[in-house]
Amino acid sequence: MTNKFKVEALDRSLRDVMRFHNPMCADQPFGGKVVIFGGDFRQIRPVIPKGSRQDIAHFALNSSYLWQSCKVLRLTKNMRLQSGSSSSSANEIREFSDWILKIGDGEAEESNDDLLIKEANNPIEAIVENTYP
Repeated sequence: MTNKFKVEALDRSLRDVMRFHNPMCADQPFGGKVVIFGGDFRQIRPVIPKGSRQDIAHFALNSSYLWQSCKVLRLTKNMRLQSGSSSSSANEIREFSDWILKIGDGEAEESNDDLLIKEANNPIEAIVENTYP
């Protein structure tokens, strides 16, 4: 997710460009053009080096003046489950998908300690060893 200032700069640029093409569009977000953003607001946040939680929230797109003009659409079907895979594979994918959504919503009941990498001298090596035992 990019920070809001980049999106606001795009908004101002498109308004400026569209002002010459159609003066009525200069007052509309993005100069009246449709702009589509993609991402998962539960998982992807702007990267602010050495930033606090407040800094990250301040830089997020949903704290921009443009957010009130945005319409949030949610994907409701997991298309991987629609593919022609076997029923056992589809069940595994469905369970994994549900588990990932529960984690994103903060509703996962079981402990995720097996996903944590404890202290390590070499973090990259620890990730590889835990991923590929």
